[in-house]
Amino acid sequence: IIFNCSYCFKVLFYFKCCKILTKKLLNCSEIYCKGPLLNAAQNAFVFNDSKSFVDMKLKQDPDAVLAAFADLNQIHSGQIPVEAVKQFVAKYFDQPGSEFEDWVPLDWTQSPQFLSHISDPQLRTWASDLNVLWKQLGRKMIGDVFVNSSRYSVIPVKNPVIVPGGRFREFYYWDSYFVIRGLLLSEMYTTVKGMIENFLQIIEEFDFIPNGGRIYYTRRSQPPYLIAMVKEYVEATGDKEFLNLALPTLEKEYYFWMNHRNIEINGHMLNYYASDVNTPRPESYREDIYFKQHIFITEDANSLLSHVTSACESGWDFSTRWAGTKYSSEIEVVPQLLTRTIIPVDLNSIMAFNERTLAEFYRIIGNNTQATTFYEIYEKRAQTIESIMWNQDDNSYYDYVATENSQNKVYFASNMNPLWTKCFPSTVNVTEREEHIAIIIIYIQTNGVLEYPGGIPTSLRPSGEQWDFPNAWPPLVLLIIEGLATSNSSLLQNAALQQASKWVNGNYKAYLKSGFMFEKYDVTQADGVAGSGGEYDVQVGFGWTNGVVMSLLDRYGDTLKFDSSTTPSVEITSSEMTTSSCNVIRPITSQAALLYFSFISLLFCIL
Repeated sequence: IIFNCSYCFKVLFYFKCCKILTKKLLNCSEIYCKGPLLNAAQNAFVFNDSKSFVDMKLKQDPDAVLAAFADLNQIHSGQIPVEAVKQFVAKYFDQPGSEFEDWVPLDWTQSPQFLSHISDPQLRTWASDLNVLWKQLGRKMIGDVFVNSSRYSVIPVKNPVIVPGGRFREFYYWDSYFVIRGLLLSEMYTTVKGMIENFLQIIEEFDFIPNGGRIYYTRRSQPPYLIAMVKEYVEATGDKEFLNLALPTLEKEYYFWMNHRNIEINGHMLNYYASDVNTPRPESYREDIYFKQHIFITEDANSLLSHVTSACESGWDFSTRWAGTKYSSEIEVVPQLLTRTIIPVDLNSIMAFNERTLAEFYRIIGNNTQATTFYEIYEKRAQTIESIMWNQDDNSYYDYVATENSQNKVYFASNMNPLWTKCFPSTVNVTEREEHIAIIIIYIQTNGVLEYPGGIPTSLRPSGEQWDFPNAWPPLVLLIIEGLATSNSSLLQNAALQQASKWVNGNYKAYLKSGFMFEKYDVTQADGVAGSGGEYDVQVGFGWTNGVVMSLLDRYGDTLKFDSSTTPSVEITSSEMTTSSCNVIRPITSQAALLYFSFISLLFCIL
């Protein structure tokens, strides 16, 4: 028998980390996840951002800190003054971020090949700057995290990571897919493999990947992009041995979603976001307490927090999307959330992509039985998406509201996710698929979605939440552009190029003005303005923004040019918009009408 010592070491390390994680869950929950100390510290406003406190390191073991707090509470008869709480935190906690040290990836290279494909010298220099940013966003856990793990809220993983940036000090699940897209273009294959190995380790402990790399995120996940990460890595490296080792764990995560985030609709099995947590989020504690105490009556409060946490699991925290058909612009969005009643079209499109990709993976390693099984599962879901989520009259996919047995017929960028996954059933031939794509673009064009100077809006509702108008988010923009670009229609490919040019130029202008890459942007501004809204200030860094721009420069680098001119921005006034009962904003342009008739002509040619 020949033993693979390297693999044995990894297995032993995984078991060690699993023991650490189990211990952390038992010992840390009363400080970082719930309990009187968490409540006192957050309500004392030790930090303006609730997340900062739960990212602090304990100076002593949890039991000692909890005992000291119990003594303090007894001294003050349960009414601890704010200043005493702040002094207690200063005595027993270190500053946030002390679990990491800066780390320069060993596989970083100054001149990755993709840079040579960018013809515009200014854009090429900018792409080189973005490549350098990976060194600034690299983090490695200090040794003490593994020795005294119960003193930290961070989930210990053996390999260094690339973080988003700003307040997001740790790794995040779906962010990592778009980060990895950029890292692979930077030829940082070892870093990517290490990040994926971290996720595989975490699945072996939790059966799923948490929202992010903190213990307080372990009651919810995020959009399941790990299979897509592995696909990108294997296609870039040809590492079939790694694929073979990873497959059982990938399947384990898949079945988490099928067993714990599944719902039956009219005899069809679909997935939805459904965290069962009904307590305040530790990282947004005060915000949740506010909504629980001041907005909802007592019997509804716990249900609301479950919808809130489920919305966080979607990655879209927050959006009018999760209020479903009941949304009203007259009150705040969060109290209206009904996330657990909504069957998201993008989640199910991603799950179909995962099923088809698992079939491909098993075919690659020679397991045709499993390949056939997963392809049949994929085919069934693809048919279900078409039958339940496709609207023939509106020419669009929509989320499905389970409690009403109806679609939520409102524009969200997620409606177009099937363009990217290309998860059509085999009963739809190539010509019909192209027709499908073309009429979807008619839908978004007639809604004015492609006409904004700063990108593609997440929604058309100016709710004040960050996953609504006027914000555009890099991952959504990339998936829509790639969905258009992979069509066989030159008209749609040109639309993709135009959106890519608009996005790249806007991001670059923002970078020139500020020196930063932002997590989101304002679509009404042509010259690169950071987005707004939500529970925290706009963040810089920024992992997925960098990865998206690099992906677009890789695809269009021989074509894109820096446009130094200033394009007029959209001013939202009553004379320049139409507003429906859903409070939808859309610019009225002659180009929209022209492109509408162009798409009608395209459909005529197809038919």
